[in-house]
Amino acid sequence: MIRLGSERIFDGSGAKPFGGHVSIAGARIADVLRANAGIPRSGGISLDGFSILPGLIDAHSHLGSVVQPHGTAVPLAIVAAQIFANVRIALDEGFTTVRDVAGLDGGIVAAIQSGLIAGPRILPSGPMLSQHGGHADWRPLFDHGPLRESLPGLMQASELVSGESEMRTAARTALRDGAAQLKVAISGGFSSSGEAPDDVQFGLEELRAAVEVAHSRHTYVTAHAHYPESIRLGLEAGIECFEHGTFADADTIEELRRHEAAVVATLSAVERYQNPALRERLRPEVAEQAEEAFPAMCRMVKTAIGSGVAVGLGTDQVGPEQRRRAQELAVRAQVTNPLEAITAATGVNARILRLRGVVGQLAAGLVADLIAVAGDPEAEPDLLADPSRVRLVVRSGAIWRNTLPEPLAKEVAEAFSTYGAV
Repeated sequence: MIRLGSERIFDGSGAKPFGGHVSIAGARIADVLRANAGIPRSGGISLDGFSILPGLIDAHSHLGSVVQPHGTAVPLAIVAAQIFANVRIALDEGFTTVRDVAGLDGGIVAAIQSGLIAGPRILPSGPMLSQHGGHADWRPLFDHGPLRESLPGLMQASELVSGESEMRTAARTALRDGAAQLKVAISGGFSSSGEAPDDVQFGLEELRAAVEVAHSRHTYVTAHAHYPESIRLGLEAGIECFEHGTFADADTIEELRRHEAAVVATLSAVERYQNPALRERLRPEVAEQAEEAFPAMCRMVKTAIGSGVAVGLGTDQVGPEQRRRAQELAVRAQVTNPLEAITAATGVNARILRLRGVVGQLAAGLVADLIAVAGDPEAEPDLLADPSRVRLVVRSGAIWRNTLPEPLAKEVAEAFSTYGAV
């Protein structure tokens, strides 16, 4: 058994950090012990000076979104290489679980599970299901040709559907191709070509069709939604999770609480629109909404948490080199506090992703996903945004990253080599 001790253990439950030990047996956590008076120096490896946390969880990622929609053609080998690099980077930065909400399909999961590439535990959604002319209709205006962004078996960016029948077909196909949950777009977005963020998309029966297909496979639907009208439509259809939730007002938040639905905030993604230069790239009618997005989402997060709604944490990164994923935690810590941000990225996200009791906390019986970071993330809210401060990453009881100082790194490596997961 491997025993790691620290004066600062964040267990992902929301409790204040404590001193003690985390014991690992194979791929599972054997126990978590609090120290009554200091950290015992015998019978374990001391990581004093480091904080131990559960492996981080990103509830809103786009690891497969490495090329701009309808952009310059990129060789398939380069697309695959960029996706594999993003997957490795996420794990290297301490994200041991990622929900991909439009992009990756079951092919990437199979590659990781087969040991062909290293990466986090991934819950893919397959393509974002969008109406024609909706948020994920990435075709330029007046282009009526088919979408060209999908490479089934690797990534599927979006699928355009109309009517209940097409929705059922697309949802069933996504699940067949390995989707762990479904994603629909029920409002516009800031980057869309032909609509606005406050547009309401899809009809009630279309959304109910997606929910029925998901429930038949014992899973759920999450929805891209910025404005109250879209969120309320989704709740009526039975949707259980909402991405962004940017402009949700108090009444809508109360409806989320009443339906026991969750929202995943993406603060760093909308904060960028505080930069006037970025807003200038948007259509004029959308730029004003984009400017208001960050303060609105900050209010939503605080109001929703205060109302008892589960507010997850997602990075919403796109591009061929997705780094500094934990910047989202640094921004969240400024809006709430560092402990809340850490809890959102661990225990709360696990609950939203239906992985409660599996990952997201340091507790006996859970999968041994954990990280050790140099310093105290409560005292330094920006700490986790610096990947170099993440010095140890353990996924399912096996070391992925170990940049601890010598001879500590060697001691940890030898312990895992002898007692870790095989």
